[in-house]
Amino acid sequence: MISAVDQGTYGSRSSHPNEIFWAIFDATLLTLIFMLSSDMLVQLRFVQSPMWLLCYAAMILRIATVWSAFFQMLLRNWFVLLFPAICLASILWSVNKAATLTSGLQLTMTMIMAMYLGWRYTLSVLIKVLIVVFSIGVWLSILHWATGIFPWPVYTRTGGLAGLFSSKGMLGIRALFAVTAIVALLMMQRHEVGPTLRTFAMIALLGNIFALAVSLSMTSVLLTPVLVMALLILCWHRVPSTIFSAGLLTVIAAIALGPVIFVIAGINPIEAVLDAIGKSTSLTGRVYIWQVAVDVYREHPILGVGYQAFWQSPQFLNEQLLTQDAGAVTSRSFHNFPLEILVSAGWAALLAMLVLLWVTVARLFALLRSTQSPAVAGAITLILGCVLSSLTGTTLYRAHEIMIILVVAFAVSAGEDLYRIRRQAEKDATGQ
Repeated sequence: MISAVDQGTYGSRSSHPNEIFWAIFDATLLTLIFMLSSDMLVQLRFVQSPMWLLCYAAMILRIATVWSAFFQMLLRNWFVLLFPAICLASILWSVNKAATLTSGLQLTMTMIMAMYLGWRYTLSVLIKVLIVVFSIGVWLSILHWATGIFPWPVYTRTGGLAGLFSSKGMLGIRALFAVTAIVALLMMQRHEVGPTLRTFAMIALLGNIFALAVSLSMTSVLLTPVLVMALLILCWHRVPSTIFSAGLLTVIAAIALGPVIFVIAGINPIEAVLDAIGKSTSLTGRVYIWQVAVDVYREHPILGVGYQAFWQSPQFLNEQLLTQDAGAVTSRSFHNFPLEILVSAGWAALLAMLVLLWVTVARLFALLRSTQSPAVAGAITLILGCVLSSLTGTTLYRAHEIMIILVVAFAVSAGEDLYRIRRQAEKDATGQ
């Protein structure tokens, strides 16, 4: 379904007797990292840590085989390492140095693995693997909804389906990302996507849309038309008029039928919107969680308390209990990545994250202008989804999270494509 070897990957590739072995090795590692970071194996807690350690060991081994070329790639993408470097440096002033050291090393390894994946694979391959992995997780979640086959609760305490994931929000965001990636894939040329994968994607699209509905994750539901329309706008020239018209009509129909669907589902749309943005008086309680973060930030306004130290320090036990009372139960987080970074490692870390996001988007837009590729447009849209969902969510700053992996992998992959384009242009200009 997915080719393990993507043409135009890192540097020049010679015919080596072990080339097929390493291609399978890389494809397996990519799939495993996406599965672990997507949260779909979270219920199997006993395997999480050993599997990540296995990924670490496999990645170190792999990098050792291509160290010279990998190091050159690191130099071209040095800005990616600013964020983990500052987080690690925060051990100097951390209130829990052990927690900061452990979390900082995990973050660094996560970023390095993501850099390798972006170096190794094009955006098209990364998006295809994302579709397959996320869709499998979503379909298994639907199976759990239909049969209760797995030995954990079907629904969350707030009523939505979590499936394989830790919360309804996690399921909703994964389904949202899968829908966005599938729309991008369906706009690719026939030579880019084989009939088997295209058929899989169309079937998976139905499952992911259904999962969005049964998850009752209003953040994901509200973001779906935003991301799909953004993708269609970026791919305007690639979208046949019939497809664009159908997409537009679908959005209009969704808006028109939305109130009816909400009434049938027993959802108050006003309360749902407020809940999604954290201004509800329900269990979500993000406004109250954010207030705790602001109070801690004011006590440590420049450097923060140390990367991930807040959540593992007895010094802030009272504040931790306040966040739990406000709804931060399934994930210890402030549910807002800028606030989380400010509390953890201060303004320098936040600036480093903003630089990473800025360069990533700038590279993707530059590549889009050169290639007009739906895969690039899909990557831009997924980055938008990462940022928007992380304004009220729990990711984009932690180790072992799919969103930070996608941002870094997309940044490096786009950068390597632009690098190859520039080198080819220079060769053409010199007549070589």
